[in-house]
Amino acid sequence: MRCRRIFLVDDHPIMLSGVGAMINSQDDLTVVGLAGNAEDALEGIGKTLPDIAVVDISLPGDSGVVLVERLGERFPEVSCIALTAHEDPGCLRQVLAAGGRGFVVKRSTATDLLQAIRCVLAGDNYVDPALAARILSPRCAPQGDPGNLSQRERSVIQLVALGYSNKEISSRLNLSIKTIETYRTRASDKLELRSRAAIVRFAHSNGWLAELPV
Repeated sequence: MRCRRIFLVDDHPIMLSGVGAMINSQDDLTVVGLAGNAEDALEGIGKTLPDIAVVDISLPGDSGVVLVERLGERFPEVSCIALTAHEDPGCLRQVLAAGGRGFVVKRSTATDLLQAIRCVLAGDNYVDPALAARILSPRCAPQGDPGNLSQRERSVIQLVALGYSNKEISSRLNLSIKTIETYRTRASDKLELRSRAAIVRFAHSNGWLAELPV
């Protein structure tokens, strides 16, 4: 089994040690480098070319958001997951805009971080369930939907943008997989979105992932 390579960036050694030990305990994952700031991270990631960089947003010097953006420019094959104590909508918005593929808050469990890593490795996006629940709250529903989407169509597209599979959406909305596929196809046709990446860009640009109540 090929181990997928993870690089950790955090200015707190205890976090690097704890998260690193947890990742290395997995048979299919291995930590290939550690860094405490953006400059060292760029150098280390350039040498190791990991599959994923797990980046703390609050770093000395250049922030984690700046690092995510620079990594996307220099090493587009490296996917970035933000691991942060910040749970505010603005932080999520910045990470998504910078090209981040995942967002996990530090109060989450080790299982959540591992799920995020494996989700991103599978080609999907991941947003911490705590923020995902707020995004899907009726109080947070976007106003004036482009494409005249129905409430169900909009909910499905939001969940797709958050990285959920059709099966997971089916379970969450208590609808059949076939029904979910119908809503997804109908919404994608209305919005002329032909890929998951296009759906994520659309959801972000319309504030569906970031315009949350504080």
